[in-house]
Amino acid sequence: MPTNTMNIGVDYSFSYFDGASGILLDISDIEDVTITAMKHDIKAMPYNNLPRYDYVDDGFRIEFSIVRTSATLENYMITRSQQLLNGTVRQPGFLNQAIINPDGSTSRYQYVNCVIFLTDHGNISRDKPVKLKLEGMASAKTQIA
Repeated sequence: MPTNTMNIGVDYSFSYFDGASGILLDISDIEDVTITAMKHDIKAMPYNNLPRYDYVDDGFRIEFSIVRTSATLENYMITRSQQLLNGTVRQPGFLNQAIINPDGSTSRYQYVNCVIFLTDHGNISRDKPVKLKLEGMASAKTQIA
């Protein structure tokens, strides 16, 4: 629940729906997420007027820090790699995001045409949990509720 009318990290949840298999992928224990909106800048410099600026949306980059709780992500990455080697068409999926707002309502968003890749399979040590890094790219963000 939101604290002091502010959202904190526990107010967020994520799930990934794979477009090829139709499965809902368990992303394990997410510790940290960074979502960056990307853009292309546009600039017009007419000779007889002031310059004009705008931008074109260019999707989203999503980066996760995860504590490994199962082999699901590693197995998913192996399956995706094997699909490419076998010539199978790989379909992007959807990243669903739910946020509990300070007023108690829930906002739901979906990142469409989303692909994910496990970039860091972890530093394996006897005395601490294994932390993974997962990256994603998505074409757009839509509101679903």
